[in-house]
Amino acid sequence: MKSNKYSRYREITGLLAGVAVLFVFMSFAAEGFFGWYNLHNVLKDLLILMVVASGMTLVILLGKIDMSAGSVMSLASIVTTLLLSYGINIVFALLGGLLAGAIIGLLNGYLVGVLNLNHFVATFATMSIAKGLALVACNGDIISSDSDVLLFIGTGKIFGLFFIVWFSAILLIIMFFLSTKTKFGYKIYSIGGSEQVARLSGIKTANVYLVTYVIAGVLAAVGGIFMAGKANSGNATIGDGYEFSVIATVLIGGTPFEGGKGGLLGTLIGAMFLAILKNGLSMLGFTPAWQYALIGLAILIAIVGDVSINERRKAEEKRRVGL
Repeated sequence: MKSNKYSRYREITGLLAGVAVLFVFMSFAAEGFFGWYNLHNVLKDLLILMVVASGMTLVILLGKIDMSAGSVMSLASIVTTLLLSYGINIVFALLGGLLAGAIIGLLNGYLVGVLNLNHFVATFATMSIAKGLALVACNGDIISSDSDVLLFIGTGKIFGLFFIVWFSAILLIIMFFLSTKTKFGYKIYSIGGSEQVARLSGIKTANVYLVTYVIAGVLAAVGGIFMAGKANSGNATIGDGYEFSVIATVLIGGTPFEGGKGGLLGTLIGAMFLAILKNGLSMLGFTPAWQYALIGLAILIAIVGDVSINERRKAEEKRRVGL
């Protein structure tokens, strides 16, 4: 147990070192990167990414995945701004956006946890459903909003810090407590470690899948609402491809696809790395196509590194047993 904690500590330290090196490099290489205005943009992008990635982390800890996250963001932004355009109170409009995410999450949990469908195929299908509903609801148009509250959610400040900073800080505390200090968090790690063993120990895996996917859906919806707040409008393409950035964040943070290990602290560092990388590449003049390629390379390096660490750890354990 102590060796596992020490290994995780080394991973986190290595990730932080990588973020620091990347930050210093971009500060020198990309003109304007270190400017206060740009760093604010990096911070906002980082925190929106972290909000959505915190839900994805729980899903991947289960050994599953959620391909619908980006489409849920788009759907939530459309539902929220569309309700506002009909004169619905901001509170109910926000609840409508969150409910849309919860419904897609519940569907994902039912398909994966109850019907035992392949998680990639099932959530790929719900990704298409959510995207289709968003397009139908807005008829392919951008839905503008004149809500000061929505704009404040995306760009407003409290005591000099963006609202999203305060929200994300509270969210991270809650999610960290949920994943590490509760029976529910224990069940997530147990299922990720071995679903069969978890079942034999009395864990109702279907219920855990349902709740986890609902949480992921709601947090993806929160991310979509924040994106809508930044632009003060809803867009059916606002979350296009965002699920890949979220998955990359979790993987870079040291939570592997097989689940059962990793966590939110690594995801936060992964979000820092990816937000700095994307912003820096953009300021260096790389096209979105090249950004995708280089981010893919970063994911590959993270996966190869994780496999190498695991193989080294297994070899060390074998040597201890041999001794």
